[in-house]
Amino acid sequence: MSRPSRSDFSVFRAIQDDAVFRATVSPYLVLDTALTIRAVNPAYLAATGRAGPDLLGEPIFRAFPDNPDDPGADGVANLRRSLERVLKRKRRHHMPLQRYDVPGPGGEFVEKYWLPVNSPIRHPDGRLAGVLHHVEDVTALRPFLDEPATGEDPRPPRLLTIAALRERTASEDLAEEAENLRQALDTRAAIEQAKGMLMAQYQCGPDEAFLLLRKLSQESNSKIRDIAARMVSRNGHLPS
Repeated sequence: MSRPSRSDFSVFRAIQDDAVFRATVSPYLVLDTALTIRAVNPAYLAATGRAGPDLLGEPIFRAFPDNPDDPGADGVANLRRSLERVLKRKRRHHMPLQRYDVPGPGGEFVEKYWLPVNSPIRHPDGRLAGVLHHVEDVTALRPFLDEPATGEDPRPPRLLTIAALRERTASEDLAEEAENLRQALDTRAAIEQAKGMLMAQYQCGPDEAFLLLRKLSQESNSKIRDIAARMVSRNGHLPS
């Protein structure tokens, strides 16, 4: 896969600086098409016990390898398949409940279970910039979902039903939040690119460029994001 373009890096910077991306309590990671980490939010760092500078620019599977002490570990293989599927089909993919251990403070691996959703990040013209990796840590639910070793489960059936329902609800909420954030980031990326084009064309600053976008929006009775997307698709030419 090719190295990210300048416009790709512009998208990644816009995402990393986005207030919603930084403030959301759900963990998010942004990957380029080579599966290198380009943006990460504080919630993801907290969930995995990592530091931002350690992750940015790192290939995801070097940053998060399989647990070497677990011969049956399949987290890397399953996540790779999902990410490659998103890159190929350019559609969101919901992964099932996944065990994926992460290194602890002392280097030992900590057992973790996640509900992952991977979504494409596109430029306004439809080109693929990367993947938004969204997870929810459901490790606390895992004891309720384990199959009993004896074949007889001492826990009440209702408890298993509640746990399964909570897992499904978490997955649905996760998908909805991921889609909302993806749309917001797509909008932000288009506006930032359009502002850059206006700044170059009119030799103005970012504030003046945004005011021009807003004026065009008001005069054409269109949303700013739509004006920006049309500008980018026309290589900087203002919509008529």
